Amino acid sequence: MGTTDSHTVRSSDRVAISIRIRVFGSEVDGRAFIEEAQTLDVSRNGGLIIIDRNLTPEEEIVIRVEDTGKESPAQIVGQIRSEPDGFVYGVKLLEPSVNLWDINFAPLGESERAVMRTLLECAKCHLREVVYLEEYETEVYYAHRYLYHPCKRCRESTIWNEAACEAPEKKEKLAPPAPPAPAEPVPARRTVNERRHVRIKCQFPACIRYKQHYREEILQVNNISRGGVCFNTGKPLTPGTKFDIAIPYSPGVANIFVPAEVVRVKPIPHENLYEVGAAYLQL
Repeated sequence: MGTTDSHTVRSSDRVAISIRIRVFGSEVDGRAFIEEAQTLDVSRNGGLIIIDRNLTPEEEIVIRVEDTGKESPAQIVGQIRSEPDGFVYGVKLLEPSVNLWDINFAPLGESERAVMRTLLECAKCHLREVVYLEEYETEVYYAHRYLYHPCKRCRESTIWNEAACEAPEKKEKLAPPAPPAPAEPVPARRTVNERRHVRIKCQFPACIRYKQHYREEILQVNNISRGGVCFNTGKPLTPGTKFDIAIPYSPGVANIFVPAEVVRVKPIPHENLYEVGAAYLQL
């Protein structure tokens, strides 16, 4: 089967989240089948699913989300890879009016002002939303790992925490998490001539997915800005290397991966490390 390119134009951000689904379809001989599956990544108009069944490109199926009962017709785009639990397929949703994943995706035009993207959940009503954070919002989130954010469902500003990797169930209101160690002081803003985007010095954990073989690397960033990110790695990357990166990254939490490209590499003497500067790619 053909593979897809994770760096092609996207209609929305991609959220790495596990959602239990049920897939309805028909065999070649016309017999109907029902198969349990789950998502790996989701976007406004599609996603990656893993299912223990051979499917063919352009095959039409129906996807139902187990926890909400929402369903939508979909089309198989192609097989990405095989795993011990089944096959990973790219799917395209065919009913745009249905918010199948129950996530509010922000317009991509707003991402130009974003320093960081994250999937947050309202602690009061559990609405999930892709939130773009600007400079000062990023600093507040780095210090506390939660924000006060307007909730369209509650119609007021509420506390928003990291969204769990699996779809939320009915539960009690979440208390704000204990804040981590204070953020490092933010350096003074540079002039427009010195730097296009303000850098925020922080040590957010990040996950990098390299294009080859879908390999992952967990590391901490040195600083971030609207235009890109700086981090140290032991891998001898070269300018032009493309990858997807999630900042912040937490195991068991829904993470948003965005495409980026290495623009500079600087060896760190006596540490067998490289300081890498990468620029975000247009979605």
